Amino acid sequence: MGLHYLIALQRLRSGIAPVTIRRRAAGYSDLAPQDAHIASATAVRRLLKDGGLDSVAPYLPPATADILAREFAAGRGPVTWESFAAPLFHQLLLATPEQLGAVHEVTEGLEHRLKKALPQLTQPTVTGLLQQLKTKRYTHTKLQRMLLHILLQHPRESLAPEQLAQGPAYLRVLGFTDTGQRLLKQIKRSGTLPLLTRAAGLEHPQLDLDIRAAAVYANAMPRRQVDELLREYRQPPIQTHGL
Repeated sequence: MGLHYLIALQRLRSGIAPVTIRRRAAGYSDLAPQDAHIASATAVRRLLKDGGLDSVAPYLPPATADILAREFAAGRGPVTWESFAAPLFHQLLLATPEQLGAVHEVTEGLEHRLKKALPQLTQPTVTGLLQQLKTKRYTHTKLQRMLLHILLQHPRESLAPEQLAQGPAYLRVLGFTDTGQRLLKQIKRSGTLPLLTRAAGLEHPQLDLDIRAAAVYANAMPRRQVDELLREYRQPPIQTHGL
């Protein structure tokens, strides 16, 4: 992944100077902690799934643990890949190979491999499906991206390089401080892209993808709520004062 960041910096002729930091005490994909205070993200997610918040507390900043506790108490988490199993399998079971082949990142005949993998599963789980699909050619990460595009029904043409090369059609404001508010006024006067503060204020395919993704995520939360399903559409920017 770091290589792609470097390629992007080069293409953009960016002034950002990349710096590498040596990883210590935990490998990128370690399944369990090897240290009392440092663990890979993979190990943290597994601990959280199997043992709850208490099991990951030694590996998280206190502020992060507090946020997770608040979100879990509100029914907004945890959300894992298995939280999306039902809607994902719904898509896979209904779609023809041709329909799957039209989805972004379903390439090189993977639509047929997907259809052949389904009857071989002992349980309809995302983990089991990934195990059936994984080969030396197709990495776990590549397959996860593909399943995500299937879940969200991303047409290949919507994310084609020539489409993405056109750039964004708008700038969406998620939050701002008092200083940021002054900057936003300047951008409105001199910027070339519209500033969007409410999703209801614009109809655009890029925004539709954004809203749909947020709704699918909210639908997978342990406590499904209409307000969460529609939050991306209704939520105004968050404003903080005194900065």
